[in-house]
Amino acid sequence: MKTTIFVNGGKHELDSNQVKVGTLIEFGGGNSGEYELQKRKGNQGSVEQTFKDPEQVIEVKNGDHFTTRFTGPINPA
Repeated sequence: MKTTIFVNGGKHELDSNQVKVGTLIEFGGGNSGEYELQKRKGNQGSVEQTFKDPEQVIEVKNGDHFTTRFTGPINPA
């Protein structure tokens, strides 16, 4: 059974309900180590939980919404 989640508004179907934080960050277009993952209360909702360790495995449910936030170094232009 597939688990459907959303990262930065994009829909993703997973084969398992357990996934690494780094995988979800990559789904959102970010690089592990430079971004953190935020679990949201629905689409555009407030932040429920923040994950910083890309190797951490979390359990997801159908319809979960996540966003990524840049936390890496800023390169001067």
